[in-house]
Order: sequence, then C-alpha cells, then structure tokens
Amino acid sequence: MYKEVALDPECLAEFHYYGLLKTDFGFEQGRYLIAPVKLWVKEAVNAVKRSNMPPIRQKSVKAYLNKLQRHNKESHIVLPQDRACIDLDHNYSDWREWVVLQHQYRSFNAVIAEKGILESMNYDDILDGDERWDVAPTLWIDKTPDHIISAITPLLFLSEELIIVDQFFHFANNLVLQKILYSLQVKPTIKKILIVTSIDTANPQSVYEQEFISRFAYLPAIEILNVPVRHFHDRYMITDRATIKAGHGFGFSPMRGTQADRVSISLCSEQESNETRQFVEQFLVQHPEQHIRFELTELE
Repeated sequence: MYKEVALDPECLAEFHYYGLLKTDFGFEQGRYLIAPVKLWVKEAVNAVKRSNMPPIRQKSVKAYLNKLQRHNKESHIVLPQDRACIDLDHNYSDWREWVVLQHQYRSFNAVIAEKGILESMNYDDILDGDERWDVAPTLWIDKTPDHIISAITPLLFLSEELIIVDQFFHFANNLVLQKILYSLQVKPTIKKILIVTSIDTANPQSVYEQEFISRFAYLPAIEILNVPVRHFHDRYMITDRATIKAGHGFGFSPMRGTQADRVSISLCSEQESNETRQFVEQFLVQHPEQHIRFELTELE
C-alpha cells in the first residue's frame, strides 16, 4: 500500500510540484519520495533558482527544501537502508544517473519527471488519475499468505524494525511470518521484528530452532510479547515510516467460499500508529516476564 516514488528535482522549477511535495507524500498518504536527500535538495534548490518563479515563491520553496534536509528523520524524503548500501558502491554525478541505477536495483512504483526518463509520468498524468500514482486507502484481498504478503512487503523497505500487533498471530506454523522472513533473505532490510500476540507458544525456543534457525541464513532479532486477549482491538503492522491495519488480522485461513475468506487492509493514521506503539512499549516495561527475544543472525 506504500509506494516508492522518484521525483526529478528539476520539477521543483514549477510551483505546482512544490504543492505536490508538501501535500501528497508521507505517512498517511501512502507514498514516500525516495532520494539521497543532500543531492536531491541541492539539485532542487538550483532548479528553483533558475526558474521563472516570482522571488517570494522562490523563497518559500527554498526554505521548505532546506527544512526537509535539516529534519530528514521526520521527513517524507526517505532513502531505505538497502538503497543506501547500493549508493556506497557508486559515485553519482547527478540525480538522473542515480535514479537509473536505483531503478535497476528495485523498480520505483512511479518516476515523476518533465523530461522523459524510465517511462516517467508528469503532473498532468497525476491529474488524469494515473494508476502508478494512485494509492488505494483500503485493499480488499484474499486471506492467503501470498496476498497478505503483497500488502506487507512495501513496509519492509521503509524501516529497520517491524511491530506486528495481532492477538491471534501465531509464532509457530505461521506461513505469513515465514514468507516475511523468506523475503528478507534477498533484501535483509528489517533488523528486528516484535510480535505482540495473545497466543502463548509452547516451547518457543524449540519452535525457533526448528522453524527458523534451520531454514533461514538471515534472521532479524525476533521478539515475542504475550498480551491478554482483547488488550489490543485492531491488528497492525507498524514501522517508523508506515503502518497498515487489518480488522480481522494478518493470519491466513483455508478458503471456504464465504466473505470471511477476504480481509480489508487499510492505511493507518500516524496518531493511531504512535499511540499503539506507546501501548506496546508501556506493556513491555510493566510486564518484562511476558517478553522473549531471539538475537539477530546475520548473513555470512
């Protein structure tokens, strides 16, 4: 549900892209601008300086761009850790060289540019409802591991920690959890997974050894926090940059030909995400005996 979008900094020479940048990216919009922030801001500011914007507009746009650079941790400009690692192997002369190499590594959901590059789209395409830009507020999907994983995967690129809050999320024999871990073998972006559940796993150490250590070369630190039933109402996948929620949870079940075969997954507000995270942290402090941790196992 979250999209990685590349935006040509040259676009900031036109004022309507400034409006787009301010209003259509971030936690609750389901899109992040993916870029090396220093290079991107530098080129965007230069584009503004060369533009035909009135001086007062230039001043506003440049001030906003510089603010994004100074407060990048809270920004909607993100460079995922795995993309940053790719950057270490290259010396980019400009954004256009950067975006081509990054697109080869992992395709962007959309590339926005006025000068054509990588089948890019422009502001008019956005106004016309181009599906590459659109973010559905809700996904109505089959309750199968593959469909659930398709909704979760975009979150795994945006942060290094994942909190799963789902009172019926199993640690043992859980194909959704196993598929998350399989995806991390290719791109080990997540360093920690905290599972907040009401399911009490019998002998979790044995489950960890048999189902995880024996199968996966890379394992993030996995933590389990057992909470009382109904301590949390909705079910969440929470990261620093993105959160989705599912009323019926992220577990899978056999297809029975009923509406219960489907699950509705939606974007979560930042306030709700933060409050849920705070409840998790508070319970963890108050009930450390309910917490189990398995250490990170790095790829050799």
